[in-house]
Amino acid sequence: MNRNILSLDFYGAEITAALAAVDEETDTLRIRHALRRRCRAFSGAFVRDMQGAQEELSKIFAEVSEYVTFNPSVVVGLRGNFLSFKRASGFKSVDSRNRIIGEREIDEATRNSIPSNLSETLEVVDVLPQSYTIDGNTGIKNPKGMSGFTLEVETFLSCAMVTHLNNLNNVLSSCECNDYQVLPSSVAMAETLLNADEKQAGALLLDLGETSASALMYHKGALVDGWELGWGMNTLTEAVADLLQNDTETAREILREYEPGSDDIMDEVMEDAAKKLLTDVKKELLQSLLYLKYPSSHLVLCGAGADKTLLKTAKKVFGARKARIASFENLIADCPADHPAYSGALALIRHALDRERSQMGVAKAKEPGLLDGLLSKLGLSELF
Repeated sequence: MNRNILSLDFYGAEITAALAAVDEETDTLRIRHALRRRCRAFSGAFVRDMQGAQEELSKIFAEVSEYVTFNPSVVVGLRGNFLSFKRASGFKSVDSRNRIIGEREIDEATRNSIPSNLSETLEVVDVLPQSYTIDGNTGIKNPKGMSGFTLEVETFLSCAMVTHLNNLNNVLSSCECNDYQVLPSSVAMAETLLNADEKQAGALLLDLGETSASALMYHKGALVDGWELGWGMNTLTEAVADLLQNDTETAREILREYEPGSDDIMDEVMEDAAKKLLTDVKKELLQSLLYLKYPSSHLVLCGAGADKTLLKTAKKVFGARKARIASFENLIADCPADHPAYSGALALIRHALDRERSQMGVAKAKEPGLLDGLLSKLGLSELF
């Protein structure tokens, strides 16, 4: 059976979107349409101009409607420095018959991991269980059906500013888009683009956009830390302008025409500029004790800035043993969708499907709030 899913990834001052037909029997995605649009009404998923945002999204929905005969499911990706990440843990005493752990116990332990003292300015938009502990025995991946007196879960929470989410919700509602899910784009990419071996060995996913960047880190298979940065490839453009003593617009034109290996001087300039950009990213990561504690042996690069020049420099800067540019499997495209800029849009579709299959769901951005939608998807709303 096929179904259509539309993803919207708010990427700095750009929106990328992908419309996929999903073959649920073969787990194959067929990308029917993909687009990139400059949109100054948004900065990431932060709305700067309500009317302008509504007009831009209406145009995208109108364009997509030419490829489907009915409204697709919609997944909206959150990015930007109004998104934050937290590690948490939840506990549940197992009081079911024969002390067997079922979905109710797993769900309640997961719900209990959400801090009761979370700031009222924040909304939990995604809860990602990492590992479980039964009666003090750690490292359990799936406790369903196991027996125990106590269940603990380690989770990775994604939180967003309530006011920004409300503004985004109002824009989507004004476009008559009322049935959609929200996910943090960076988490979707990390979960989708890194393989199990990389996560287990220790890996860093680095997503480089034009005006934003994000990084997520794994250790022994678990997602342990994440960063959303308010700058991206624009830093590289500025570095090139400084090195060439040009203005940023001239530097931007030079970068558009630049081909690695065609000019020795430009190759050196690009290497120096890339080193500056990536060193700035590393400085942000070095503020985390977890980054210092768990060095990553694998580096995966994605986003609009992902290319071989940056990959080579990133491997040196971050001291990675192995490095690669992210790619998708089980993907058929009827349109050009292999540019790294589409990483987020494609990952949102894949991750939303994976969450549905694992019965963990994603939050729906509508009143009475994202967390209530998330609890409903998790099957927890009847508990509170």
